[in-house]
Amino acid sequence: MRKPACAFLTVVAATLCLMVATPRPVSGQARWDPKTPKLPMARTWMTYKAALPPYTPPRTPDGVPDLQGTWGGPGGAGADDIEDHGYVDVTTPPQESFVSDPADGKIPYTAWALARRNEIRAGLGRGWPGESAERLYADPNTYCVAGVASRGVVGEIIQQPGLVVMVAARAHREIPTDGRAHVSDRAKLWRGNPRGRWEGNTLVVDVTGLNGKQWFDSVGNFYSENTRMVERLTMVDANTIDYEVTIEDPTIYTRPWKMNYPLRRAGTGGTDNSTGRYAWRDTVTVDRDPYAREAWEAACNEGIERNVVDMHTLGFKWFRGVTPPR
Repeated sequence: MRKPACAFLTVVAATLCLMVATPRPVSGQARWDPKTPKLPMARTWMTYKAALPPYTPPRTPDGVPDLQGTWGGPGGAGADDIEDHGYVDVTTPPQESFVSDPADGKIPYTAWALARRNEIRAGLGRGWPGESAERLYADPNTYCVAGVASRGVVGEIIQQPGLVVMVAARAHREIPTDGRAHVSDRAKLWRGNPRGRWEGNTLVVDVTGLNGKQWFDSVGNFYSENTRMVERLTMVDANTIDYEVTIEDPTIYTRPWKMNYPLRRAGTGGTDNSTGRYAWRDTVTVDRDPYAREAWEAACNEGIERNVVDMHTLGFKWFRGVTPPR
């Protein structure tokens, strides 16, 4: 049965994620064996892309790189945990970190923020060490709210002069590239206030105005309403976009940090979830999946009543962001 999903090097996801139809198992669907090899992410991708030859992308009529198409986001097990981890349960196999900088793959939290993340994680009911009997917050994705970075990068990209639109399964982003300024930072939004610009072959998206009520993954790695994200999308071959995002927020991190992974054009690559191997070179799947290049809507809307009731019945609260100490 086809379900909306986001898959690394296949079809979104955030995510995000989360974002387009794919027949492959993803977070929330797959049943992973404890012997699953560690799935690759930032470290493996950075080594792989370093050996790629230079690539000049096609241009749109107005002269900017043509990124149009349907693209997959982080895959493997999806954004279950963006830090390096071993096998957790049948929904979360071992996987490399999404974090490319620092080199240790760890999010550089301040002491206060790390303690808060660990407190959240202990209340998830996922079998983590030091798990608490108290249930704190359910993954915000449970409530079908929109995300950014690892939880909702793209889906289908549509370009017009001065504008890039990223259409996902239940949300879309309009990114002006005409030089207009950000709106007031007092406006706090689920996906923030993006402004784009072109630097050579790279689309740079500066995101401010986030409401800080989502997570990067399903295990409590968070950002705040003070966080700024700068995304960089660069085509490295005809069917692959190198996606890098820099996250900066001195109220909860000790330094800026980065995530890095590829986005794969729908229908031109795949993953073998039984081995954890990714087909980064073209392995056309369109013949097997005639809908692979389509972005499908997900019937999941913010605050859907049944989800809210179920989570509250189980003792979980709605994550409403963090308040860094002054």
